[in-house]
Amino acid sequence: MQVTYLVLVHQQPRQLAALLDLLVADGDRALVHVDARAGDEEFRVATAHLADRVRFTRDRHRVTWGGFGAVAATTSALRQAVAEVPGDYYALVSGADLPIKPVAALHAELASGAVYMSCNPMPSPETGKPMSRLERWNLTSARPHSRLVYRLNRHVVHRLPRRDVRRALGGARPHAGSQWWLVPHACAEELLAFIDRSPRFVRFFHHAQVPDEMFFQTVLMALPHAYDVRGNLTHTRWTGDLAGRTSPATLHVEDLGELARSPRYFARKFDHAADPAVYEAVRTQLLAR
Repeated sequence: MQVTYLVLVHQQPRQLAALLDLLVADGDRALVHVDARAGDEEFRVATAHLADRVRFTRDRHRVTWGGFGAVAATTSALRQAVAEVPGDYYALVSGADLPIKPVAALHAELASGAVYMSCNPMPSPETGKPMSRLERWNLTSARPHSRLVYRLNRHVVHRLPRRDVRRALGGARPHAGSQWWLVPHACAEELLAFIDRSPRFVRFFHHAQVPDEMFFQTVLMALPHAYDVRGNLTHTRWTGDLAGRTSPATLHVEDLGELARSPRYFARKFDHAADPAVYEAVRTQLLAR
């Protein structure tokens, strides 16, 4: 079993190195996308000791919260990985993630050949994924949570006529779920082929709200091949009201018990600058079991 990790990062080169030290220690490989707003030289230097197993994407995209940039970055990374760093599986992870189970356990799980991607038919109000995410035009900003863009969306853009979702998607039913997933090689090829032959479908998501939580789910469920689709493998802890959630809680050393009990194989999010000790704790207490 060979896993190719697609890693999306925008900050903390040392955190990326600490993550990759754990991900590729047993022969798996990684392809890293550094946000176009950040210089990538520090990330390359921090991971130079892993140069035989880690590459960086040629194409780089500006990734803003709630915008299409994350979809564009993921698509280009997946395309390059399939062509140049092929694996049996492709795992999309954040630079703020960590594995929480030994690689042998993950490889054993992936012997199923399933797709690990949460896919809830929309509308899905119980998971905070209403149809308005697609029906309403949506603007994004390079500044996270810009008050100006928020006001423009609320008072102008969201009052425009609703978009025809069914027509734009060619009759495909929209699905939504977590941004993070794992797909086998054959599925990755099918996803890319669908994207290449569906420019109108892709353009529609440019003005959707948080498209990285809907795009790949909707493409997957529109494929002619019916895959065994299972839930995603990333543990997160959310707090606060469902409608107001934008980011999960940061995990620390004292959360290792929670992570040890989790049935999932990865967790997020972590902050190396604030709590570097958690990385060593995960390695010695969770991954060495």
